[in-house]
Amino acid sequence: MTSMRFNAGLALAGAAAVATATPPPTEFEEATMYVEQNATDGDTEVVISGTAGDEGLRRLFIKSPTRERMTTLLADDATPGMREFHFETPEPPGEAVLAFYPEGKYVLLGISTSGERFRTVLTLSHELPPAVTILHPAEDAEVPAGQALVVRWSAAPGIEQFILEVENESADPERALTINLPPNVTSFRVPASFLLAGSEFQVGIHTVADNGNIVAVESAFTTAE
Repeated sequence: MTSMRFNAGLALAGAAAVATATPPPTEFEEATMYVEQNATDGDTEVVISGTAGDEGLRRLFIKSPTRERMTTLLADDATPGMREFHFETPEPPGEAVLAFYPEGKYVLLGISTSGERFRTVLTLSHELPPAVTILHPAEDAEVPAGQALVVRWSAAPGIEQFILEVENESADPERALTINLPPNVTSFRVPASFLLAGSEFQVGIHTVADNGNIVAVESAFTTAE
């Protein structure tokens, strides 16, 4: 009888342990980590961003390929936490920042305000896509206002996509046009309505690799009065 009571106690304890076991962490809804280089300015940064579930995060940790804790975000218990995050490293000249972010697998860990746990493994590569050359308009060119402008650039074999950005830096606040383009497209017609007279513009062409890394080139032009 004692043995039966003992075995029954073990069974109940085991069932309770299963019932109260912590569920495995879920993946972040979105999580990215990539290198972005401005070939015109000659600087490089690492960008980390993500989105958890419907609730805010109370804790966020990023661990390096050697499992060292690199970043910790702690929200006060009285706040609803942060659901989305976006981090950008400093941009020292050249590729100096990459020494602090070696290639390999980074672990992203989060805990929500309700205790839900998140975990995603991100792979960082230092391999960058080729930079393009902006063929038109020329650097510091003055183009007619009130007319459409065809921006042209050189091809970049093996990339995932282009991102075109045209910014009116004279407007307050700045006006920007951003377009994602297929890798075989090397020109885009900027509508005349965007090219206000007497304005300073910057055009940027970003090449995006299949590993998420980005290289940007930029050029400035103005519109006639």
